[in-house]
Amino acid sequence: MMSDQRTATELTKRVNSVAGIGASLAVLAAASYAVVNALLRSVAADVDPFAGSLIRQIPLLLITTTALIVLRPAAVRPKSIEFIGTRMVLVLLVAGSISFLVGNVLLFSGLNFVGLAVATAASQGGMVAGGALVSAIALKEPPSKWQVIGIAIVLIGLIFVASPSFGSVKVNALAAIGFLLSLAAGVCYTISNAASRTVQRKPRTFMTALALTNIGGVIALIVAVGVLNGWRFDLVYQQLTGSQILIILLAGTVNAVAIASITLAVRFTTVTVVSAIGSLVIVFGILIAWIVFHEEIAVAVSVGAAIIIAGVLVTQLKSRAIKKGANLDQHQSVAETQDANA
Repeated sequence: MMSDQRTATELTKRVNSVAGIGASLAVLAAASYAVVNALLRSVAADVDPFAGSLIRQIPLLLITTTALIVLRPAAVRPKSIEFIGTRMVLVLLVAGSISFLVGNVLLFSGLNFVGLAVATAASQGGMVAGGALVSAIALKEPPSKWQVIGIAIVLIGLIFVASPSFGSVKVNALAAIGFLLSLAAGVCYTISNAASRTVQRKPRTFMTALALTNIGGVIALIVAVGVLNGWRFDLVYQQLTGSQILIILLAGTVNAVAIASITLAVRFTTVTVVSAIGSLVIVFGILIAWIVFHEEIAVAVSVGAAIIIAGVLVTQLKSRAIKKGANLDQHQSVAETQDANA
């Protein structure tokens, strides 16, 4: 009995340590996304959003494509016993297109009805709540009691952050549609994370998951830009100045760090945790606006940021009590999974 208790305790510490790596990577991703948004502030108004999104994916596309060619991971070689399978290849490609294109279409549509602040908060709320739902339904990893409480707190914080802009939104059916579209956009953004976590349950699949979701998203964006502009890509991009392209590519480089971090994060922890921590992008964005752009931050926004931080911290709480022998098999299973992913 003492041996079982000791083993359970050691496994719990090990699993918590691995989850901590995932949480740290999720924080890095949130900070990186905030930097991307800051870099794009100077060009966003003058650049087609879909064309800008496509250019932003170029650095990651070059990195991952080069890695696939040079490393030739077994996970993408059909003749290898480690091949993830045609079905999972398609899942990753489709998940990337949903996250990169469908999510953006919904968010851009929502912006037209409720404005930037409300749409951003709603989409972030969709990511947090949607991440928990996707994790529970698709991955069979339901959120814990503390995570549910933390998610609720984060959602309250997002309402506070968006509240100064409520006065500019006309309360009507169109506003409701805009809110729902933005909320759905956030859910779409979690799809690639769920697909990546599914694939990374097999060993040595990180680069495969990262590359295929990126390629799927890039293909979808190319089609969108082509359809919207009559396949005249020259007309789209000749309107951009050299400095604008440089800024977008720089943002794309930081964006590559963000996407790589969040893809690796879901290898170590659940989509629920990663999505909740992702809400810190709002907090980092507020700090950048205050420190770098010297903007005045409304009291409600500051309170909202504090509430979001509190909510994220609550999602990291874990039950300290371990029933004697009851959780041993569960912890062993998790530890074995992490060994396989190592």
